[in-house]
Amino acid sequence: MTMQLRIDAKDLIAKEDTLPADVADAQEIASVKGGIARGTTVLTARGEVRIEELEIGDRVITRERGFAILRRIDRVDAPACTIRTDSLGLARPDRDTTVAADQHIALRDWRAKALFDTEAALVPASRLTDGKQISRFGEACFYRLSFDAPLTVYANGLETPVGRTEADVIEVPPHS
Repeated sequence: MTMQLRIDAKDLIAKEDTLPADVADAQEIASVKGGIARGTTVLTARGEVRIEELEIGDRVITRERGFAILRRIDRVDAPACTIRTDSLGLARPDRDTTVAADQHIALRDWRAKALFDTEAALVPASRLTDGKQISRFGEACFYRLSFDAPLTVYANGLETPVGRTEADVIEVPPHS
C-alpha cells in the first residue's frame, strides 16, 4: 500500500513564527533546481576545475558577467540524466556529462528552432531524453553553485544555468 501525504508547504511554514537556520537553509536549497555531477569541469579564472574542487570565493566564468564570485556550494541527491559527448552540437558537451534531470540546458541552434520555434531555449535535461544520446538513470549526487544572482556557467562545454528557481528562470538571449 502506498500512501501520499499532502500538505501545502506555505501553510506549514505559516504555522511557525520562526524557523531554525538549518530548516530555512534546507528550504532555500530545495527551491533551487538542477545540479552538476562530480567530475564535471567548470571554467574558472584558474582554468578548467572539477566541480568538486571548486571553493567559495573562486572566480567562475559566466555567460552574463564574465567572472563571478562563487558564494555557495550545496550537495544534493536528485534524479539524473547523462548527456553524451557532442549530442547537442560539436563539443556540446565536450565529454559525457551527468546533470540533474531538472537542470536547464541552453539550446541555441536548430534544436531550439525545431523543438520550440525559437532561436534559443532553456530546457530541463529530462525533456531532451531520447534513451541514447541523452538518457535518464536513477539518482546521483550533484553540486549546486550559487552566486549573487542566477547565472550561466560552462560545464564540460555546456551552457548550464545555475541558481534557477521556478519563479526565477534565466533568460538566455541568442548568440550574436
